[in-house]
Amino acid sequence: MAKTFKDRLMERLPGTRTASDESRAIASSASFMEKVKTFLQEFKTEMKKVSWPPKRETLSSTAVVIVTVLIIVVFLGLVDFALGRIVQSVLSY
Repeated sequence: MAKTFKDRLMERLPGTRTASDESRAIASSASFMEKVKTFLQEFKTEMKKVSWPPKRETLSSTAVVIVTVLIIVVFLGLVDFALGRIVQSVLSY
């Protein structure tokens, strides 16, 4: 079977895999435990490639998110309170 343009392109890129007919046949005949083992090995390899941010940067980003959420909560609470009072006054008129 002729390879598609995508399959040929993926073969040239480092670190990529193609789902060619041969690999599909191998994958379908592999047992569940072999698939799990392969997945865990690939997972470990990919996790080594991750560049984790420093602790200080993580803490500062978390603080920014928490403060932003609190500001939005206060704003939405005030809007909800104001609209509730408006609706209550209209209904009681």
